[in-house]
Amino acid sequence: MPVRRLLLIEDENLLGQMLVDGLQAAHYEVEWFQNGADGFKNACENDYAVVLLDLMVPGMDGWTICRRLRDRRDTTPILMLTARDEVEDRVRGLEIGADDYLSKPFAFAELKARIAALLRRERTQRRRVLRIADLSIDTDAREVTRSGKMVALTSREFDLLTALAGREGHAVSKEAILTLWGDTESLPNTVEVHLAALRRKLDGDRPAHKKLIHTVYGFGYVLREPTEEETCP
Repeated sequence: MPVRRLLLIEDENLLGQMLVDGLQAAHYEVEWFQNGADGFKNACENDYAVVLLDLMVPGMDGWTICRRLRDRRDTTPILMLTARDEVEDRVRGLEIGADDYLSKPFAFAELKARIAALLRRERTQRRRVLRIADLSIDTDAREVTRSGKMVALTSREFDLLTALAGREGHAVSKEAILTLWGDTESLPNTVEVHLAALRRKLDGDRPAHKKLIHTVYGFGYVLREPTEEETCP
């Protein structure tokens, strides 16, 4: 069974260490951050099976972390852990995108059961489809359409597109793309070659204000929707 990686954002030393020890004993890999800003940064840069999120953490509170992850279209299951047990707090957490809520103090067995339930739910969800402007990416079927027309991509081109789409609006370096490919031997210009082919297929001869892929000179690339200014006649 593959190791399932969890992100724990919790500032209490004793509780955090107990959770790390217990979850590792349950065959999870756990990355623990006590500062919310650090935890959010790692959530954006890495893939996790579940995010365990305390609300009252320094640097960036749990409400903000949850909202910003969902604003990025990050669908990783989020389980909120907090001493706040008011109904309005639970409702607020679910409304901004949390998947479940566990009030402190809690039994470790219940935490494990809730994590397992989130993982089962994630496996049985309908296929994931990313939509950006008129672009649609079916990550299960590995099919891409733009303006309703199928776009035929190679495996590398598809992986490059999903790497950019998963960080929509944020620049992705060439080195990061190679790492996502699991390719640490190729040179950055390998990415340039595949990106040029992807851009021809995806953006083609569309005018500048209709293009989705943009170069961040000296760094990498970003995929984003046209701004309102760009779409004005």
